[in-house]
Amino acid sequence: MQTKTEDAESFFSDLYHGAHHIPGKIKAFGEGWSVNHCGDLSTFDFDDLTRLVFMAHDRCMRASIMQSGPGMVKIVVCKREGRKGSFCSRHPTIEEALNMYQEYPHG
Repeated sequence: MQTKTEDAESFFSDLYHGAHHIPGKIKAFGEGWSVNHCGDLSTFDFDDLTRLVFMAHDRCMRASIMQSGPGMVKIVVCKREGRKGSFCSRHPTIEEALNMYQEYPHG
């Protein structure tokens, strides 16, 4: 079983297509880990944003994007305990998240 640190290293390595492409050092941040991302995050062509979301749901990790500095954002990941439990300790599958989105009234 991996530690939370190893989970974060694996996550960012896969997100950036190899550990050698991770932008800078993975740093402890709150209950999780972060990297500073420079450049575009998008949903289709150069699909880093979509992959970030899918990977987070697949690996049961909360992902967030925060302000970091000029031209940069901080990507933060935090391992969740599982699929069940309190709102702050669980993480839904991508299918569960899609169902919640589709049931939410859009207007």
